[in-house]
Amino acid sequence: MKREAETKSDPSPPPKNEGALRAYVLIQTLPGRLEGVARALRRIPTVLAVDSVAGPYDIVALVEVAEIRDFSHLVAGSIGGLRGVTRTTTLICT
Repeated sequence: MKREAETKSDPSPPPKNEGALRAYVLIQTLPGRLEGVARALRRIPTVLAVDSVAGPYDIVALVEVAEIRDFSHLVAGSIGGLRGVTRTTTLICT
């Protein structure tokens, strides 16, 4: 299966909001679930970009939140709870 980069909208994410925190979320999916997970991620307002990738992870999502504790709600709840997601790793931007 050929995977092509997919983005939520414009390939370059919008400028960072003042005081906001960004992170890359690496996401593994079940076989055959990549497209459905990517579509669901694009509907989450705090997800700025969604790209399918080759390697140990299937999707990389760029997310932005207002506070550090919002990462846990977003990643463990909204993203980790999506049907087909098997594992996530969060890389907080500095």
